[in-house]
Amino acid sequence: MRIIGLVLGLSVVLASGLTQAAQDVTEDGLVRVPSSRKISVYRAPEVPFHRYQRIVIAPIPVVFRKTWIRENHEMKAHDIDRLKEEFAEAFREELVEELVERGGYELADTVGPDTLRVEPYVLNVNIVAPQASSEARSHTYLRTGNSMKLAIELRDAASTVIVGRIINVVQPQEWTVPQFASKVSNLAEVRSRFADTARYTREALNVANTERD
Repeated sequence: MRIIGLVLGLSVVLASGLTQAAQDVTEDGLVRVPSSRKISVYRAPEVPFHRYQRIVIAPIPVVFRKTWIRENHEMKAHDIDRLKEEFAEAFREELVEELVERGGYELADTVGPDTLRVEPYVLNVNIVAPQASSEARSHTYLRTGNSMKLAIELRDAASTVIVGRIINVVQPQEWTVPQFASKVSNLAEVRSRFADTARYTREALNVANTERD
């Protein structure tokens, strides 16, 4: 129930934030900071991010768009659950690769004052199988309709106080593909979006870490 509440609460926060062109301060006190990426980055002011040396990664909820559920009513519940598990596992793997293997954070089993809690969310998922036209051999573009909202909430693990948020709204993409390429799998495309979001999170933390008390 707590996870459902968090997901619903974050959905409201995302909806509120995305309807405003330039929201400088969120309702929970985070301040928007500049980003070179097409993402939204928020941080709690005056938080010394350099003190965080370890991370814990929370379970990752995956929520499909209601219209997608209705349009794909022939899918069994266990098939949808399997998709959710695959997406959550893929997102976690990308976060570990970026934050631990590249970012230098230690993956923690216990919580302390040097621990950052990473809470990822995969919301409003709408996946569509890529379509290749009969002229695929002569074209180098393949359009997919996959979209979702990816969010990373950062919390001080000891106090659970929120200290940061990264929001990446994924829109349908047009991919450049080899001349004789087959369809791009949903999982492969979604994983690449997870990888992007994990990298944006590491970059945002790198910037925050340059600020000292």
